[in-house]
Amino acid sequence: MGSQVIFSQTLPKGTFLVKIKVMGKVVGNLGITYEAQGHYDEAERQFFETLRLREGFWDDETVWTLSYKSFLARVYRKQKRYEEAELQYLEILPIQRHVDGDLHWGTLRSVSGLAQVYICMRKYDEAEELFTEALESWRKIDESHPGTLRSKNDLAVLYKEQARYDEAEPLLLEAVEGRRLKLGDTHPHTLESCNNLIKLYEAWGKPEKAKEWWVKLPQTEVVDE
Repeated sequence: MGSQVIFSQTLPKGTFLVKIKVMGKVVGNLGITYEAQGHYDEAERQFFETLRLREGFWDDETVWTLSYKSFLARVYRKQKRYEEAELQYLEILPIQRHVDGDLHWGTLRSVSGLAQVYICMRKYDEAEELFTEALESWRKIDESHPGTLRSKNDLAVLYKEQARYDEAEPLLLEAVEGRRLKLGDTHPHTLESCNNLIKLYEAWGKPEKAKEWWVKLPQTEVVDE
């Protein structure tokens, strides 16, 4: 913090705050890039640095502070540090609900993020409650919104894990169709839902249905998120 104070004495206050904001965004974007590349330790360091740069200039309830804390929780999940991810989400979610509301994109992202953590921890009841909340909230915004389609996909995957195949199937079919219309046949998210539908039919003991969807898949590699 000392270097920030010295730096601030040489610049007008407004200019200094703009520079800190830009620096924080650059470092944060670097963290997002590292995360996408699977370099989670580097991503974690960049997100911590972003939060450090903002310390003293943005309080804990600003949308960007909460966003980077949620990014950090997501990295913890990908590192299989589930307890830390859970605690991080439980810290920021009440603030997001209070400040931004239940239908804000940041709040809904954290709701789904915490649900993903609970799946990893095999806390399926807690995960279902959160995924259902996210789906109902996104539907209030727009039935065809990418967030709605993501929530249908996620809830269906949870149902599959619980062998609730008849409940998973309609959600995945809706997710596939919606993503095809919104994103196209070869978009990674469309392929993700197609791949999940195939896995559902395989687990359900319906190999003919699985084969039918394999044939429909474009000859493009499916990468799990």
